[in-house]
Amino acid sequence: MSEQEIREGMLLAVWDEPPLDFDPDTLIRRVEQKKSRRRALVAVGVATAVIAVASLALPGLLPRDRDSQLGADTPASSSAPPSVSVEKKAQRAGDQLAAKLGVTMTNLTDIAGSFNPGRLTYPPFTTSTPARAPGDPEFSGYLYLTDQIGPTSLRVEAGVKGLSTKDFCGGATMCKDVQQKDGSVVTEAEFNEGTPEIARAEVQRVFQSGYVVRISSHNYNPATSAGLRQTVPVRVGVLTELVTDPAVAWQ
Repeated sequence: MSEQEIREGMLLAVWDEPPLDFDPDTLIRRVEQKKSRRRALVAVGVATAVIAVASLALPGLLPRDRDSQLGADTPASSSAPPSVSVEKKAQRAGDQLAAKLGVTMTNLTDIAGSFNPGRLTYPPFTTSTPARAPGDPEFSGYLYLTDQIGPTSLRVEAGVKGLSTKDFCGGATMCKDVQQKDGSVVTEAEFNEGTPEIARAEVQRVFQSGYVVRISSHNYNPATSAGLRQTVPVRVGVLTELVTDPAVAWQ
């Protein structure tokens, strides 16, 4: 049999086979897509495993002194409260005293405190608040009020300096010390000053730190040097309640 005859026989055998029922090109593309998807899934799995191992190993790799420094750099949850200015402290004391006096003597109206850093002003001789000197009290001022007679005020001074306690009872018709539970001492005094009635009632509280608070009631309005009356508008007992009220933050 010649080569030509063999070739023709093979062609006749293939010619009689039925056509394929699928597209070979489509089959090849699907196989390639599955291979690509399998490789991507393997890569994602490897990357996830690397990240997990690194997260577990990282804390052990950090130096211990660095951990201590990080802890030290973290701010504390509790810190000391910021200091309050003398102006704010004085105004706060005035508001607290006004509230206490209003509860203690319900017949009074128009109660308000007006305090400033430094020493007292004495109207009408001084019309402006003087600059605070090193030896002055921390703050001072007047607690205004109105009773059935008319408007008047109490005089208030507070601080470590500028308030001598040496002759506090000099000339008093009544003077006594009252020890407080916190160790401070309250001194109560009344003065007639040549009149048959009490012309001045005054109370001072001396803390163990040396801080002094003094409140006085007069038979005139000390904020205006006018408004003379027969006796004081507020007696010693009430003054003691004011100076010892725990709601007032003196120091």
